[in-house]
Amino acid sequence: MKSTDIDPRDAAWEVPNPSRVYFHDSTGASDEYEVDGADVSEVLAWPQRRRGDRTFVLYAYLPHDGLGLLRLPGCDPNEH
Repeated sequence: MKSTDIDPRDAAWEVPNPSRVYFHDSTGASDEYEVDGADVSEVLAWPQRRRGDRTFVLYAYLPHDGLGLLRLPGCDPNEH
């Protein structure tokens, strides 16, 4: 891992609390949720409590030139 000092003023925009959670069952079917009003640790804990026997993937969503998703922890079983 490498870390570098940054200038925090270089960001042009910010979206507070942007997160979506996709739960996948063994067939690859998914249930999708938007999680709002939570910090990172709460968002990471939420799918752990609700997953049951499903896997999940957590995304940060970025509303810029349409809606984009930035994958955080987890993996999408439907990804090729």
